[in-house]
Amino acid sequence: MNVWPLLDKVVEQWDTAGGRRVRNPEHYSDWTKKHDVNAADTVSRACRDTIQWMACWCGERYGADPLGLHYIAFATIIDDICIPPLDLVNGRFRMYGRSVPDLVQAMDAADWGRDATHALLSLVRQAVVQYAEKMDFHPGNEQIGLHAELSDSPDMWDGVMFRGNTGNAYGTAIMVARNSGTGPVSFNWLMDSAICDCLSMDLCKSALGIYSVDNHQPTSNETRSEERKANYRSIYLDLIDDLVFSGAPEPLVHFGRSGFLFVQIQDRYQERRHGRRFPLAPPMARELERLFGKVPTDEWLEKVFDAARRHRIAESCGHPLHQSARPETQPTRLPA
Repeated sequence: MNVWPLLDKVVEQWDTAGGRRVRNPEHYSDWTKKHDVNAADTVSRACRDTIQWMACWCGERYGADPLGLHYIAFATIIDDICIPPLDLVNGRFRMYGRSVPDLVQAMDAADWGRDATHALLSLVRQAVVQYAEKMDFHPGNEQIGLHAELSDSPDMWDGVMFRGNTGNAYGTAIMVARNSGTGPVSFNWLMDSAICDCLSMDLCKSALGIYSVDNHQPTSNETRSEERKANYRSIYLDLIDDLVFSGAPEPLVHFGRSGFLFVQIQDRYQERRHGRRFPLAPPMARELERLFGKVPTDEWLEKVFDAARRHRIAESCGHPLHQSARPETQPTRLPA
């Protein structure tokens, strides 16, 4: 399946709608399902999740490469908040005072070379597909358009690849390889490991009853759901075998199976089960300050986040806010 015409259709639809209003009501809305009342909670917890993931992937070296942590934090927040891609790449959106252009400059200064090229392009791809799937989903209704097409595809690989792109596990695998000091690795190793990371996560979320809470489920299909679930498991087993038998570095093999570990122990997934946030433990608060900084958000982000939150509350009560009450954001159109 060629998914790009579908993505373009979604963006065109919302560009048209955006031309009739000051801003799009979905922009900067909260997608965590944990009832955050301010953006600082969402951003700080995304960075907490990043630290916990890296501890699962790299052990005591989780903080050895702060630049890699900052990259994964941006990949995480794209999942948690509906961020217009241009706001991300032009630096309007910031976390702990940092933007994606800051990330680009830091990678360039550290001579990341091709690693930076692959990781940053993967982040942009994730921003586009995350934005599209959020804009194509209407809370309270069935999935429409983009995911309906993916679910109807006879090939499970379409859903698997899109799932991997929305999670940006490929860019994250590069961070794990760099942190672990694996040396040069092949594209196949990175991609197999990335896909397995997403699949192992979904399989464990399914076992714990968390997968059913997700808005988008790659195995969703009215008539072939069980068949697609079996294919999902089969793809995981094939790829993890490929990693092991082709001699992939152990850190990438571990990354590929780590979903069975972190889903069970990380706050992110337990919060999803309970539908609420847990308090930050004092040691984690200290690590956040050490690795990211003191202030998670700026005034502008809090303002647009609150506007989106108030709009959703008003809409749920049947009283949508007047459009002029919402702060302006950037247009959604990406350059060709």
